[in-house]
Amino acid sequence: MMTRVIAPLLAVLLLAASPASAAPASDAPVLVAATKRKSSKRKPVPPAPPPQEAAPAAPTPAPAAPPPVTPDVAPPVSATPEPQDAAGSPSEPGLDFDLLTPEAEATAGLLDPELEGQLKTRRTMLKLHQGLGLGMAGGLTAATVLGQIQFNRSFRGGGDDRSLLAWHRGVVIGTSLLFATVGTLGLLAPDPVERDFQWDSVTFHKIFMSLATAGMVAQAVLGILATQSYGELSEPKYATAHQVVGYATLGCVAAGIVTLTF
Repeated sequence: MMTRVIAPLLAVLLLAASPASAAPASDAPVLVAATKRKSSKRKPVPPAPPPQEAAPAAPTPAPAAPPPVTPDVAPPVSATPEPQDAAGSPSEPGLDFDLLTPEAEATAGLLDPELEGQLKTRRTMLKLHQGLGLGMAGGLTAATVLGQIQFNRSFRGGGDDRSLLAWHRGVVIGTSLLFATVGTLGLLAPDPVERDFQWDSVTFHKIFMSLATAGMVAQAVLGILATQSYGELSEPKYATAHQVVGYATLGCVAAGIVTLTF
């Protein structure tokens, strides 16, 4: 048993003690094949990745161009020589100049003075026309009331008392003068602005006041005829016509005033 174990060990020792040059030439191919097998069993090394190219740098913005420099221009030299005093040196300018232009020159071209004067005159006359017109309307109302009372006394069993006839006549005369003045102011008021015709409140006011003018003339004539025919059969007829025209005139005046409020 021992001899079986010792014999192989001795053989191995002898082979190890022999020089490498004594090895047979036939073992070289075996070593080469073993080396190739070991090299074939190794894992292939992956190739190194190619070096990445550097990203292009962002373009640098060009510097802003400097603003153009305006060269200093010397003021033009006046051809006229400066005023000099008796010594020959230039005299200082006077201090008696005006910094503000006159008012007439400042407002020139903004509004025609003639047009402004006409508009101012128109405003003044129309204000008088309005104020006196209201007074005329009040006087016409009083004259109508007095005339109605006198008509009742004279023709409706009132005893034929004519005491209010003088008051009625005086109020009518004053109202007629106011009416003529108001109409004259309205007609003569200058109107420098051209306007196209249109159906507005002013147009209706003129129409009603034209009718009232005709009524004032008519009732004045009828009143004179009624007075001259006192005691005659025609007197009640003239007095009745005078009364009807008086109410119609008062209505036209009231309508002419109301149209201006719209």
